[in-house]
Amino acid sequence: MARKVFGDSLKNAMGKTPPSDEDLDVKRTSPTVARAQASVLEEDKHATRLIDPTAIRMSAVMDRIDPSDGLDELVSSIREHGQKVPVLVRRTEDGALEIVYGRRRLLACRQLGQKVRATVMEMTDEEALIAQGVENNARQDPSFIERALFVAGIIRELGKTDETRKNAQTIAYRALQIDESLVSRMNRIATGIPMELIQAIGPAHGVGRRVWEKLFRLCEKDVARAREVAGEIPRNVPGPDRLEAAVTLLTATKSSTQTTRPSERVKIGRKGNRITIDVDADLVPRVEEAVRKLVTELLDRGQDRPE
Repeated sequence: MARKVFGDSLKNAMGKTPPSDEDLDVKRTSPTVARAQASVLEEDKHATRLIDPTAIRMSAVMDRIDPSDGLDELVSSIREHGQKVPVLVRRTEDGALEIVYGRRRLLACRQLGQKVRATVMEMTDEEALIAQGVENNARQDPSFIERALFVAGIIRELGKTDETRKNAQTIAYRALQIDESLVSRMNRIATGIPMELIQAIGPAHGVGRRVWEKLFRLCEKDVARAREVAGEIPRNVPGPDRLEAAVTLLTATKSSTQTTRPSERVKIGRKGNRITIDVDADLVPRVEEAVRKLVTELLDRGQDRPE
C-alpha cells in the first residue's frame, strides 16, 4: 500500500505513470540522484573558473568612459601578484559569455595574454545591469558623468518602447541606488552633451551634477559649437579643468554671438515716406528715447539753417 501511495504522489508531481516493480530499485534512488544533479548544476552556475579573456565579450552598457585608462598599474599588479578578485560573467541566451563587472581586470588579462579568473552565473539583462551598477557604487572612483552614461545606457538598451521605458528607469535607480527623480535628469545630461565632448573632458572625478548640468544647458543652445569645442579643450590638464574649459569656451561663444549680431534685435523698414522700426521688447524704451532725441536734433538743426 505504501508503494502505491508513493507511486500516486510521484505521478501527481511529475505527471508520469507509476514505476514498475522491475524499475523500483532504480527509481528508489532517483530523489538523491536528482538532488545531487541539481546541486552540481547550481554549483556550476556559481563556479569560478579560468577562461580565455578573448572569449568574453563586453556588455552593451559601459560604466567607464575609457576602461583602459590607467590600466598599466593593474596589469603590473596582476603580473606580480596574480588576479585576486574574479570578474563576474554571465551566459547570454545565444550561449555567449558576457562581462557583468570587472572590465579592467578582463582587459588586463587580455593584455597579459593569460586566462581570467571568472565567476559564471545565469542572469537576465535586468539582473546583470543591477549587479553591474551595485558593483560600480562600491568602487572608490565613480564619477557623476560615468554614472549618468550608465543610466542612459540602461534606458537605451531596456527602454526602447514606451511600455519598457518605465521599467528601464526602475532598473537604473535600483542599480545605482539613487533617487528615482534623478534618473531622468542624468539621462538628459548624458544624452544632451555630445559624446565627443564628454570623451574630450573625461570622467572629471570629484565634479558633481551642477557643473555638468550647466554644460548640458550650454550644449542645448548650440550643439554644433559644442562639438567644435571638443577639439579645443587642452588635454594636458586634469579632467575638472577640462570641464571648466568647456564651460568657458561655450559661454564665451554665447556672449560673442549676442554682441556680433545686434542688428537682428533692431529692424528698420521703409515704405514711401513711412519708416517702421521693429525691436526686441527689452529695447523698446531705449530705442524710443534715442529716436525722439535724434528727431529733435534733426528738427533743431533744420530751424537753425539760414533761409
